[in-house]
Amino acid sequence: AAPKVPGALVLVVAGLVASRLFELAGRGIETVGDVPRGLPTLAIPSLEVIFSNASEVAVAAVALVLIGFSQTAGDARTFAARHSYRIDVDQESVAQGAQGMSNLGAGLFQGMPVSTSLSASSLNDASGARTPVASLVTGVVVLLTLLILAPLFSDLPKPVLSALIVDAVIFGMMDVAEMRRLWRVKRVDFWIAIAAIVQVLSVGVLAGVVVGIVLSMAWLIYVSANPETPILGRQPGTSAFRSLERYPDGETYPGILVLRIDGDFFFCTTDTIEDRIRTAVLAADEPVHAVVIDFAGVNFIDSQGSANLGRMATLAEQAGISLRLARVSPPVIDVLRADGIVDQLGQDRFHPNVDLAVKADLTPTPTDS
Repeated sequence: AAPKVPGALVLVVAGLVASRLFELAGRGIETVGDVPRGLPTLAIPSLEVIFSNASEVAVAAVALVLIGFSQTAGDARTFAARHSYRIDVDQESVAQGAQGMSNLGAGLFQGMPVSTSLSASSLNDASGARTPVASLVTGVVVLLTLLILAPLFSDLPKPVLSALIVDAVIFGMMDVAEMRRLWRVKRVDFWIAIAAIVQVLSVGVLAGVVVGIVLSMAWLIYVSANPETPILGRQPGTSAFRSLERYPDGETYPGILVLRIDGDFFFCTTDTIEDRIRTAVLAADEPVHAVVIDFAGVNFIDSQGSANLGRMATLAEQAGISLRLARVSPPVIDVLRADGIVDQLGQDRFHPNVDLAVKADLTPTPTDS
Protein backbone atom coordinates (compact mmCIF):
# COMPACT_ATOMS: atom_id res chain seq x y z
CA ALA A 1 0.00 0.00 0.00
CA ALA A 2 1.19 3.51 -0.74
CA PRO A 3 2.31 5.51 2.31
CA LYS A 4 0.02 8.22 3.62
CA VAL A 5 0.61 11.74 2.41
CA PRO A 6 1.78 13.85 5.40
CA GLY A 7 -0.97 16.44 5.15
CA ALA A 8 0.43 18.65 7.91
CA LEU A 9 3.84 18.83 6.26
CA VAL A 10 2.28 19.54 2.86
CA LEU A 11 0.22 22.35 4.39
CA VAL A 12 3.27 23.93 6.04
CA VAL A 13 5.31 23.77 2.84
CA ALA A 14 2.41 25.13 0.78
CA GLY A 15 1.93 27.96 3.30
CA LEU A 16 5.61 28.92 3.10
CA VAL A 17 5.63 28.83 -0.68
CA ALA A 18 2.43 30.89 -0.89
CA SER A 19 3.78 33.39 1.62
CA ARG A 20 6.92 33.92 -0.45
CA LEU A 21 5.21 34.00 -3.85
CA PHE A 22 2.36 36.30 -2.92
CA GLU A 23 4.16 38.32 -0.22
CA LEU A 24 1.39 37.60 2.27
CA ALA A 25 3.11 39.50 5.08
CA GLY A 26 2.78 42.71 3.07
CA ARG A 27 -0.90 42.05 2.40
CA GLY A 28 -1.92 42.17 6.06
CA ILE A 29 -1.65 38.43 6.82
CA GLU A 30 0.24 37.88 10.05
CA THR A 31 3.22 35.54 9.88
CA VAL A 32 5.35 33.88 12.53
CA GLY A 33 7.98 36.61 12.27
CA ASP A 34 11.59 36.44 13.32
CA VAL A 35 12.60 33.04 14.69
CA PRO A 36 16.03 33.31 16.35
CA ARG A 37 18.59 30.54 15.93
CA GLY A 38 20.84 29.02 18.54
CA LEU A 39 20.70 26.80 21.59
CA PRO A 40 19.25 28.10 24.87
CA THR A 41 21.62 29.16 27.63
CA LEU A 42 21.51 28.53 31.35
CA ALA A 43 19.77 31.27 33.34
CA ILE A 44 18.88 31.01 37.03
CA PRO A 45 15.43 32.59 37.66
CA SER A 46 15.11 35.31 40.25
CA LEU A 47 14.06 33.84 43.60
CA GLU A 48 12.73 37.24 44.62
CA VAL A 49 10.21 37.13 41.80
CA ILE A 50 9.13 33.63 42.85
CA PHE A 51 8.71 34.49 46.55
CA SER A 52 6.95 37.80 45.86
CA ASN A 53 4.42 35.95 43.68
CA ALA A 54 4.21 32.76 45.72
CA SER A 55 0.40 32.53 45.68
CA GLU A 56 0.22 32.96 41.90
CA VAL A 57 2.99 30.41 41.41
CA ALA A 58 1.25 27.90 43.71
CA VAL A 59 -2.12 28.28 41.95
CA ALA A 60 -0.46 27.97 38.55
CA ALA A 61 1.42 24.85 39.68
CA VAL A 62 -1.77 23.15 40.88
CA ALA A 63 -3.56 24.12 37.68
CA LEU A 64 -0.74 22.72 35.56
CA VAL A 65 -0.80 19.44 37.47
CA LEU A 66 -4.57 19.09 37.07
CA ILE A 67 -4.52 19.96 33.39
CA GLY A 68 -1.41 17.92 32.66
CA PHE A 69 -2.56 14.72 34.34
CA SER A 70 -6.16 14.87 33.15
CA GLN A 71 -5.09 15.62 29.60
CA THR A 72 -2.37 12.96 29.63
CA ALA A 73 -4.66 10.28 31.05
CA GLY A 74 -7.50 11.27 28.74
CA ASP A 75 -5.32 11.28 25.63
CA ALA A 76 -3.75 7.96 26.59
CA ARG A 77 -7.14 6.30 27.05
CA THR A 78 -8.41 7.74 23.77
CA PHE A 79 -5.52 6.41 21.71
CA ALA A 80 -5.49 3.11 23.62
CA ALA A 81 -9.15 2.58 22.78
CA ARG A 82 -8.58 3.62 19.17
CA HIS A 83 -5.70 1.19 18.63
CA SER A 84 -6.73 -1.58 21.07
CA TYR A 85 -3.87 -1.57 23.55
CA ARG A 86 -3.68 -1.29 27.33
CA ILE A 87 -2.32 1.62 29.35
CA ASP A 88 -0.97 1.67 32.90
CA VAL A 89 -2.16 4.76 34.79
CA ASP A 90 0.68 4.32 37.31
CA GLN A 91 3.19 4.61 34.49
CA GLU A 92 1.37 7.69 33.26
CA SER A 93 1.89 9.17 36.74
CA VAL A 94 5.61 8.34 36.54
CA ALA A 95 5.68 10.07 33.17
CA GLN A 96 4.17 13.14 34.81
CA GLY A 97 7.09 13.15 37.25
CA ALA A 98 9.55 12.93 34.37
CA GLN A 99 7.69 15.74 32.67
CA GLY A 100 8.11 17.85 35.79
CA MET A 101 11.87 17.28 35.74
CA SER A 102 11.96 18.20 32.06
CA ASN A 103 10.11 21.42 32.81
CA LEU A 104 12.61 22.18 35.56
CA GLY A 105 15.36 21.93 32.95
CA ALA A 106 13.30 23.98 30.49
CA GLY A 107 12.95 26.71 33.11
CA LEU A 108 16.70 26.82 33.74
CA PHE A 109 17.60 26.87 30.04
CA GLN A 110 14.76 29.14 28.88
CA GLY A 111 13.27 26.31 26.85
CA MET A 112 9.73 25.45 25.87
CA PRO A 113 7.68 23.80 28.67
CA VAL A 114 7.01 20.09 28.17
CA SER A 115 3.45 18.83 28.27
CA THR A 116 0.98 16.53 26.58
CA SER A 117 -0.21 18.07 23.34
CA LEU A 118 -3.57 17.23 21.80
CA SER A 119 -2.52 18.66 18.48
CA ALA A 120 0.90 16.99 18.39
CA SER A 121 -0.47 13.60 19.43
CA SER A 122 -3.26 13.80 16.87
CA LEU A 123 -0.86 14.87 14.12
CA ASN A 124 1.49 12.02 15.00
CA ASP A 125 -1.35 9.55 14.98
CA ALA A 126 -2.75 10.83 11.70
CA SER A 127 0.74 10.63 10.17
CA GLY A 128 1.08 6.98 11.14
CA ALA A 129 3.40 7.30 14.15
CA ARG A 130 3.25 4.17 16.31
CA THR A 131 6.48 4.08 18.36
CA PRO A 132 8.68 6.48 20.39
CA VAL A 133 10.89 6.83 17.32
CA ALA A 134 8.44 9.52 16.18
CA SER A 135 9.37 11.59 19.25
CA LEU A 136 13.07 11.11 18.53
CA VAL A 137 12.57 12.31 14.96
CA THR A 138 10.65 15.33 16.29
CA GLY A 139 13.48 16.11 18.68
CA VAL A 140 16.06 15.95 15.91
CA VAL A 141 13.94 18.24 13.72
CA VAL A 142 13.61 20.71 16.62
CA LEU A 143 17.41 20.76 17.06
CA LEU A 144 17.91 21.28 13.32
CA THR A 145 15.35 24.09 13.44
CA LEU A 146 17.13 25.77 16.34
CA LEU A 147 20.52 25.53 14.64
CA ILE A 148 19.77 25.88 10.93
CA LEU A 149 16.12 26.00 9.83
CA ALA A 150 14.70 28.68 12.14
CA PRO A 151 14.71 31.56 9.62
CA LEU A 152 12.88 29.35 7.13
CA PHE A 153 9.72 29.51 9.24
CA SER A 154 9.66 33.29 9.62
CA ASP A 155 7.32 33.65 6.63
CA LEU A 156 4.91 30.92 7.73
CA PRO A 157 1.38 32.42 7.97
CA LYS A 158 -0.17 32.06 11.41
CA PRO A 159 -3.52 30.96 9.89
CA VAL A 160 -1.67 27.86 8.66
CA LEU A 161 -0.62 27.05 12.23
CA SER A 162 -4.19 27.65 13.41
CA ALA A 163 -5.53 25.33 10.71
CA LEU A 164 -3.13 22.58 11.78
CA ILE A 165 -4.21 22.81 15.42
CA VAL A 166 -7.93 23.05 14.64
CA ASP A 167 -7.75 20.08 12.28
CA ALA A 168 -5.74 18.00 14.75
CA VAL A 169 -7.86 18.73 17.81
CA ILE A 170 -11.36 18.91 16.37
CA PHE A 171 -11.15 16.24 13.70
CA GLY A 172 -8.51 14.13 15.42
CA MET A 173 -9.70 14.27 19.04
CA MET A 174 -13.34 15.39 19.06
CA ASP A 175 -15.29 12.16 19.30
CA VAL A 176 -18.69 13.03 17.86
CA ALA A 177 -19.77 9.38 17.96
CA GLU A 178 -19.03 9.28 21.70
CA MET A 179 -21.14 12.39 22.26
CA ARG A 180 -24.00 10.73 20.41
CA ARG A 181 -23.55 7.63 22.58
CA LEU A 182 -23.69 9.73 25.77
CA TRP A 183 -26.92 11.36 24.55
CA ARG A 184 -28.40 7.95 23.84
CA VAL A 185 -27.19 6.17 26.98
CA LYS A 186 -27.14 8.80 29.75
CA ARG A 187 -28.27 12.36 29.13
CA VAL A 188 -26.68 13.65 32.34
CA ASP A 189 -23.21 12.59 31.14
CA PHE A 190 -23.89 14.31 27.82
CA TRP A 191 -24.81 17.62 29.45
CA ILE A 192 -21.78 17.46 31.77
CA ALA A 193 -19.58 17.00 28.70
CA ILE A 194 -21.30 19.91 26.95
CA ALA A 195 -20.80 22.16 30.01
CA ALA A 196 -17.09 21.29 30.11
CA ILE A 197 -16.70 21.94 26.37
CA VAL A 198 -18.45 25.32 26.64
CA GLN A 199 -16.14 26.33 29.49
CA VAL A 200 -13.06 25.27 27.53
CA LEU A 201 -14.13 27.35 24.53
CA SER A 202 -15.31 30.40 26.49
CA VAL A 203 -12.94 30.58 29.48
CA GLY A 204 -10.09 28.11 29.06
CA VAL A 205 -8.91 24.55 29.48
CA LEU A 206 -8.55 24.80 33.28
CA ALA A 207 -12.11 26.06 33.66
CA GLY A 208 -13.36 23.19 31.52
CA VAL A 209 -11.46 20.62 33.59
CA VAL A 210 -12.71 22.12 36.87
CA VAL A 211 -16.33 22.30 35.67
CA GLY A 212 -16.20 18.72 34.41
CA ILE A 213 -14.76 17.45 37.70
CA VAL A 214 -17.15 19.46 39.90
CA LEU A 215 -20.26 18.45 37.95
CA SER A 216 -19.20 14.80 37.82
CA MET A 217 -18.53 14.75 41.57
CA ALA A 218 -21.84 16.49 42.30
CA TRP A 219 -23.71 13.95 40.18
CA LEU A 220 -21.84 11.08 41.86
CA ILE A 221 -22.74 12.40 45.31
CA TYR A 222 -26.37 12.86 44.29
CA VAL A 223 -26.64 9.32 42.90
CA SER A 224 -24.86 7.82 45.93
CA ALA A 225 -27.10 9.72 48.35
CA ASN A 226 -30.31 8.72 46.56
CA PRO A 227 -30.26 4.96 45.98
CA GLU A 228 -33.25 3.29 44.39
CA THR A 229 -35.58 1.42 46.77
CA PRO A 230 -37.99 -0.43 44.47
CA ILE A 231 -40.95 -2.40 45.77
CA LEU A 232 -40.64 -6.05 44.73
CA GLY A 233 -43.08 -8.71 43.60
CA ARG A 234 -42.59 -12.41 42.96
CA GLN A 235 -42.06 -13.45 39.36
CA PRO A 236 -44.97 -15.83 38.67
CA GLY A 237 -43.99 -19.47 38.93
CA THR A 238 -40.56 -18.76 40.44
CA SER A 239 -38.95 -17.80 43.73
CA ALA A 240 -37.38 -14.65 42.24
CA PHE A 241 -38.50 -11.14 43.25
CA ARG A 242 -38.34 -8.23 40.82
CA SER A 243 -39.25 -4.55 40.73
CA LEU A 244 -43.00 -4.06 40.38
CA GLU A 245 -42.39 -0.82 38.51
CA ARG A 246 -40.56 -2.68 35.75
CA TYR A 247 -42.52 -5.92 36.00
CA PRO A 248 -46.08 -5.04 37.08
CA ASP A 249 -47.24 -8.67 36.69
CA GLY A 250 -45.35 -9.64 39.86
CA GLU A 251 -47.22 -11.31 42.72
CA THR A 252 -47.61 -9.53 46.04
CA TYR A 253 -48.84 -10.77 49.41
CA PRO A 254 -51.46 -9.05 51.59
CA GLY A 255 -49.81 -7.19 54.44
CA ILE A 256 -46.24 -8.01 53.34
CA LEU A 257 -44.12 -5.24 51.84
CA VAL A 258 -40.93 -6.31 50.03
CA LEU A 259 -38.31 -3.72 49.10
CA ARG A 260 -34.75 -3.71 47.82
CA ILE A 261 -32.01 -1.18 48.63
CA ASP A 262 -29.92 -0.55 45.52
CA GLY A 263 -27.01 1.23 47.15
CA ASP A 264 -24.88 1.49 50.26
CA PHE A 265 -26.45 2.22 53.65
CA PHE A 266 -24.41 5.04 55.20
CA PHE A 267 -24.81 8.52 56.63
CA CYS A 268 -25.69 10.09 53.27
CA THR A 269 -28.47 7.61 52.49
CA THR A 270 -30.00 6.52 55.79
CA ASP A 271 -32.61 9.27 56.08
CA THR A 272 -33.65 8.95 52.44
CA ILE A 273 -34.04 5.17 52.67
CA GLU A 274 -35.96 5.36 55.95
CA ASP A 275 -38.33 7.98 54.51
CA ARG A 276 -38.99 5.87 51.44
CA ILE A 277 -39.69 2.74 53.48
CA ARG A 278 -42.01 4.68 55.78
CA THR A 279 -43.80 6.19 52.75
CA ALA A 280 -44.20 2.77 51.15
CA VAL A 281 -45.70 1.32 54.36
CA LEU A 282 -48.19 4.17 54.66
CA ALA A 283 -49.11 4.00 50.96
CA ALA A 284 -49.79 0.24 50.94
CA ASP A 285 -53.31 -0.83 49.94
CA GLU A 286 -53.67 -2.98 53.07
CA PRO A 287 -52.26 -2.59 56.58
CA VAL A 288 -48.67 -3.85 56.60
CA HIS A 289 -47.75 -6.45 59.21
CA ALA A 290 -44.37 -7.47 57.74
CA VAL A 291 -41.56 -5.67 55.89
CA VAL A 292 -38.84 -7.60 54.05
CA ILE A 293 -35.78 -5.64 52.92
CA ASP A 294 -33.51 -7.16 50.28
CA PHE A 295 -29.96 -6.12 51.23
CA ALA A 296 -28.27 -7.68 48.18
CA GLY A 297 -27.35 -4.22 46.83
CA VAL A 298 -25.83 -3.04 50.12
CA ASN A 299 -22.07 -3.65 50.12
CA PHE A 300 -21.20 -1.09 52.78
CA ILE A 301 -22.83 0.13 55.97
CA ASP A 302 -21.36 2.58 58.47
CA SER A 303 -22.11 3.20 62.13
CA GLN A 304 -24.84 5.72 61.35
CA GLY A 305 -26.49 3.31 58.92
CA SER A 306 -26.40 0.58 61.54
CA ALA A 307 -27.87 2.90 64.17
CA ASN A 308 -30.60 3.94 61.74
CA LEU A 309 -31.46 0.31 61.05
CA GLY A 310 -31.71 -0.30 64.79
CA ARG A 311 -34.09 2.64 65.11
CA MET A 312 -36.19 1.27 62.25
CA ALA A 313 -36.33 -2.09 64.00
CA THR A 314 -37.54 -0.43 67.20
CA LEU A 315 -40.22 1.57 65.37
CA ALA A 316 -41.36 -1.55 63.50
CA GLU A 317 -41.68 -3.48 66.76
CA GLN A 318 -43.68 -0.68 68.36
CA ALA A 319 -46.00 -0.63 65.33
CA GLY A 320 -46.44 -4.40 65.44
CA ILE A 321 -44.58 -4.89 62.13
CA SER A 322 -42.22 -7.81 61.55
CA LEU A 323 -38.94 -6.57 60.01
CA ARG A 324 -36.81 -9.12 58.13
CA LEU A 325 -33.60 -8.74 56.14
CA ALA A 326 -32.57 -10.94 53.20
CA ARG A 327 -29.27 -11.55 51.43
CA VAL A 328 -27.16 -9.49 53.84
CA SER A 329 -23.47 -9.68 52.89
CA PRO A 330 -20.91 -10.88 55.49
CA PRO A 331 -19.18 -7.44 55.86
CA VAL A 332 -22.56 -5.82 56.56
CA ILE A 333 -23.51 -8.60 59.00
CA ASP A 334 -20.23 -8.02 60.86
CA VAL A 335 -21.07 -4.34 61.38
CA LEU A 336 -24.64 -5.11 62.48
CA ARG A 337 -23.42 -7.80 64.88
CA ALA A 338 -20.81 -5.46 66.40
CA ASP A 339 -23.50 -2.81 66.92
CA GLY A 340 -25.93 -5.29 68.52
CA ILE A 341 -28.51 -5.06 65.71
CA VAL A 342 -28.38 -8.82 65.04
CA ASP A 343 -29.24 -9.49 68.68
CA GLN A 344 -31.91 -6.78 68.65
CA LEU A 345 -33.68 -8.21 65.62
CA GLY A 346 -32.88 -11.85 66.30
CA GLN A 347 -30.87 -14.23 64.16
CA ASP A 348 -34.09 -15.71 62.79
CA ARG A 349 -34.87 -12.36 61.08
CA PHE A 350 -31.91 -12.73 58.70
CA HIS A 351 -32.56 -14.90 55.63
CA PRO A 352 -30.39 -16.16 52.76
CA ASN A 353 -32.94 -15.06 50.14
CA VAL A 354 -36.10 -13.00 49.79
CA ASP A 355 -38.31 -16.01 49.18
CA LEU A 356 -37.56 -17.54 52.59
CA ALA A 357 -37.99 -14.16 54.30
CA VAL A 358 -41.45 -13.74 52.75
CA LYS A 359 -42.49 -17.30 53.60
CA ALA A 360 -41.66 -16.65 57.26
CA ASP A 361 -44.57 -14.14 57.38
CA LEU A 362 -46.61 -15.54 54.52
CA THR A 363 -50.40 -15.40 54.47
CA PRO A 364 -52.03 -18.31 52.64
CA THR A 365 -52.52 -17.08 49.06
CA PRO A 366 -50.67 -14.54 46.91
CA THR A 367 -52.60 -11.93 44.94
CA ASP A 368 -51.66 -10.29 41.63
CA SER A 369 -50.54 -6.67 42.08
